[in-house]
Amino acid sequence: MTIDEAKIIIEKFHQSIKDSRPNAVVQDSKNLPYSSGRIKYAHFICGEALVENIIQEGKTLEEISKLFESRHKELMESYGLIDSLFSEDAENINKQYVEYMEGLKNGIITDFHIPNPFGETGPVNEFHNFLGEGWFIKYRTNIFNDAPLGAFIYEGVRNKLTQENDIKKLKELANTNITRTVYYPEKQQKS
Repeated sequence: MTIDEAKIIIEKFHQSIKDSRPNAVVQDSKNLPYSSGRIKYAHFICGEALVENIIQEGKTLEEISKLFESRHKELMESYGLIDSLFSEDAENINKQYVEYMEGLKNGIITDFHIPNPFGETGPVNEFHNFLGEGWFIKYRTNIFNDAPLGAFIYEGVRNKLTQENDIKKLKELANTNITRTVYYPEKQQKS
């Protein structure tokens, strides 16, 4: 797969993302334009190209680091969304989501795992590590100062509020799924 083919695959993946909230939080994986594996592979191709070519775009280490950080963050989040926004069992997950929201309205917290609008932490961390490893292999330095925070903060807050039975704040957090703007490379803003 070439970098241009990978970019087209990722762009088509982004175009397949529908905002079906508040009635649903995931889409059927049949709505993906390619298999999730091919879309993930396209992300890896773009990630490798990012590591290989970013040095040519910046003049100072600080400029290179800032460019890399912004582009890596977009790709990393996009990669995490594949498993967060699409599922083989979308109908069942969306039904559980509606029941979860109804339960919160009535003061009941269930063990439903709300899909993470920042991308699921496992895949996000996987892609983060892939890029960090590629950078280290090529340049023998560590490019990252921090972890992919958005996904981990969301997960940590969600777990803490569930343990504390804080229904009010869980409702606010669940509404983040509705209000969260999803960013990914080359996103077209609606006018």
